[in-house]
Amino acid sequence: MLDAGNPYVLPSAIVGAIAYLGVTALTDASLLVRLGLLLGIVGVVPIVLNRILGSASETDETTTTDETAASTGDDGDGAASDDQKLN
Repeated sequence: MLDAGNPYVLPSAIVGAIAYLGVTALTDASLLVRLGLLLGIVGVVPIVLNRILGSASETDETTTTDETAASTGDDGDGAASDDQKLN
């Protein structure tokens, strides 16, 4: 979940760093509060976003692949279909 393949990690890290610096500059929050905020934004948000938004894109890709295989008569085994053998 929290890996290089997750497209939400880098934006969350940038937002987390900005939030950390903002809280540090504008408030007297303790180090524990600031680190909790940073951990929440950088560690939790990308995983939640990937689960919510990433699952929809994976379903679309699978559907598109299945539709393409069905329309070409390819069942994925690399062999020609009966219709292709006759032509």
